[in-house]
Amino acid sequence: MRFVAFMAITNFMIAGPVAEQVFGVRAALLRSWTMFSAIGLGVIDASFEMRQTDGTLVPLDRFEMLGAPRNGGLKWIKSREDLASVIKRLCTAAGQGADIRVRARLGARSGWQTIHTDAQNACAE
Repeated sequence: MRFVAFMAITNFMIAGPVAEQVFGVRAALLRSWTMFSAIGLGVIDASFEMRQTDGTLVPLDRFEMLGAPRNGGLKWIKSREDLASVIKRLCTAAGQGADIRVRARLGARSGWQTIHTDAQNACAE
């Protein structure tokens, strides 16, 4: 009897995430899996590229460009305001007419949300 109860509870715990991720079924009775529950919420993942004169995009290392240590305050971008500040500092360091492209996404309960695309020059905004 205990084995049957154990198996029933185990199957119930596994069924929710499997039903949602594999079969796309969402039900109030089934427990679903959440990508971020606390630790990843609000984290901004950003990448920077600079357009060269020939039109190619090359990765831009924000630490090197700004002369900042890799383990300092520039390591974590914690808000949209922080991202805007980093972009402004990079544009200033790159000089007049710089073309810096930024791709950024925010960790949310529903997954990654795009907050900045590389469609436009971030220095022109």
